[in-house]
Amino acid sequence: MTTYAVLEQTPLEILPGNELTCALTVRNNSDVVEAYRFEVVGEVAQWTVLDPPELSVYPGTEQNVTVRFQPPRSFRVRPGEIPFAVRVLPAERPGDSVAPEGFITVGGFTETSAEITPRTSSARRNGKHEVAVDNRGNVPILATITGIDPDDQLKLRSRPERITIQPGSTEFVKVVARHRRRLWQGEPVTHPFQVEVAASALTEPPLPADPPIMLDAGAVQTALIPRGARMLAFGLLALAVLAAGAWFLLLRPAVKSAAEEAVAQPLKEVAAKADSAGKKADDAKTKADTTEQVVANGGANGGAVKKPGDGEAVTTRLAPTTINLQTTQAASNTARTDSHTVGKRTTLVLTDLVLQNPQGDEGRVDVLVNGRAILTLSLANFRDLDYHFVTPFEVPAEKNLTLRTVCQKPGTPIVGATAGQCRTLMFATGTNKVRSGGGTAAAATTPN
Repeated sequence: MTTYAVLEQTPLEILPGNELTCALTVRNNSDVVEAYRFEVVGEVAQWTVLDPPELSVYPGTEQNVTVRFQPPRSFRVRPGEIPFAVRVLPAERPGDSVAPEGFITVGGFTETSAEITPRTSSARRNGKHEVAVDNRGNVPILATITGIDPDDQLKLRSRPERITIQPGSTEFVKVVARHRRRLWQGEPVTHPFQVEVAASALTEPPLPADPPIMLDAGAVQTALIPRGARMLAFGLLALAVLAAGAWFLLLRPAVKSAAEEAVAQPLKEVAAKADSAGKKADDAKTKADTTEQVVANGGANGGAVKKPGDGEAVTTRLAPTTINLQTTQAASNTARTDSHTVGKRTTLVLTDLVLQNPQGDEGRVDVLVNGRAILTLSLANFRDLDYHFVTPFEVPAEKNLTLRTVCQKPGTPIVGATAGQCRTLMFATGTNKVRSGGGTAAAATTPN
């Protein structure tokens, strides 16, 4: 055999994201100058570089080649002992090729991320959230999800509290924020809280634990009795009082004293005269008010006035709402949209907006209200964005809130998603202002 090659036999241990080198010694035992070409064989070939990849060796001499290991910090690089070989291919005598073998030990690492959606929930008693936990390390982890409320206004539950996540996977945990006390009436109240995500590696020996991830969130508690219902209750109470008064005043016991019966008829006559006088006074006042209103609206030129009692009162009911929009598409120059249409006699008031790009796609996303863009973003600039509007956006009745995306380059698909497609999500929270009642007021004109 004219070719002799040996790998340096030092312990080869490396963590993903680092670099390690070892020497390959090649000796030419022939009587001619030999040109050698080198190839790495095995799982490590995709992240190993040979320097130089080719060289010429004179007869009876030897030279060294540097084998440079550069495993990326990715969940795709598995931990443990990995065998490999370097194939030495001579040009003059191909039959004398050799392939010295070796082993390299790749260490494990943990890298965990988490996010909570929606960031703010709205409910009378139970606010519902979802925590997504990503394992970007190369070893399995055990994640523990715990709710923290410093003000002790909420009872926080995670289902499940602990979950095992494989490398490169994402798992979801439900978090319920239950308000300890009921809010019977009044304005909505916001209770802030945090969710702690603590992850530990399931390895032997165990790896050092990463610092826990703290997620900020909030639960908005709305009143059990809406504002309109409270006014209705006051109206019913007033009617009950009037009915009780009418009962005692008009339906008194039939048994009366003789003196009362004697004066009953004169009293009725006096009451009738008083009622007649009162009606005449009311009619005169009504005519005077009508005349003043006509003068204020144009006087003798024919202005219209609204008669007392005409029309119907307009009431507005407030209803918290959450809107979920999503687009999924392959890379193209065509826009994909998903829309929410506001109902009749309803105005949608947007206060919070959450945009998600869970795969790290590249492209463009627009948020439109009634065809007008209120946000235009590049997908490559974010994974998760949360907007809280000081001045809410309003979407009129029967108009659209639209999520529009153009996919240029899909990212790494999440678990359960189709590869080669962009996936964009939007969560919008706010209030529906629903109008009810209202009528056409009758018009009166004064003669010219």
